[in-house]
Amino acid sequence: MIKPVPVIFDTDIGSDIDDTWALAMILKSPEIDLKMITTNGYETAYQTALSAKMMEVCGRTDVIVAQGEAGMADPRYQEEWIGDYDVESYPNLSRNAVQSIVDFVMKSEEEVVILVAGSSKNVAEAYKLEPRIAKKCRLVAIGGVIYNGHCKGWYPPLGADWNVKCDRDSWQAAMVDSDYKVELLPLDVTGNLKLDGDVYAKIRECADRDPVIKMLVENTDVWMTKFDMDYHMGTSALFDTVGVYACFTHENLEYQVLPIYSNKDAQTLIDPERGKEMNVALRWGDKEKFKRFLAARLCGEI
Repeated sequence: MIKPVPVIFDTDIGSDIDDTWALAMILKSPEIDLKMITTNGYETAYQTALSAKMMEVCGRTDVIVAQGEAGMADPRYQEEWIGDYDVESYPNLSRNAVQSIVDFVMKSEEEVVILVAGSSKNVAEAYKLEPRIAKKCRLVAIGGVIYNGHCKGWYPPLGADWNVKCDRDSWQAAMVDSDYKVELLPLDVTGNLKLDGDVYAKIRECADRDPVIKMLVENTDVWMTKFDMDYHMGTSALFDTVGVYACFTHENLEYQVLPIYSNKDAQTLIDPERGKEMNVALRWGDKEKFKRFLAARLCGEI
């Protein structure tokens, strides 16, 4: 059996629900050894409490949960699920995500994958603090839009994707102006990725016997009530699950090495003069095959 990949999940969990689905997929994937969750959104105290409770109810308090720097106010759509949980009781809590990333990566004897789902501030600041970490890890970054020709109707080419736009300077510093090895998962492959209602219903049936899926279903139900949705409609877009998949395989994804640069409008451009070469996923071999994989993985069938 192939040794699991050590992963840090750097996430703005608690706003869009796809981060929660990605976390469930991580916990259900034997190819991944989750070492740390670092929060990178605006409401990082809320996100940290949410992540810590998730790890506790899933029996994974071995995972470090580290809080990033807070920013302006942002919706806390899953706060109801946290309830009266005391985050200070979590045994592996850190209030300094940047230092925690640096310490863990520098001590690791093997390459660490940092899955960046949200702002790039933590990985940008970690590189600034200790540039040597770039030689000991690689970034799998969810963000940007290149051609988007295979996801028509979802997002315009040259659009400014949120994960870049929310902190363009940090994205540029981490992804382009650093020595990090970067693998980019743009909206070309992550956009408009949804599971139908019947597929989600099958996943929900696993909640009674699986604490990870129970956590996922409870949080998704809370989140959906904020948008007057229910599971019969199917899921919302599950962008970040593609990043999880890319942490351990490139099967079914078509990549190209491209020089990527982000301009002042947070557009991700192919720019041979200013860009840095990244391995960019541009299209699926078979998108429906990935959806079947995701459902089967969450149901514990593979």
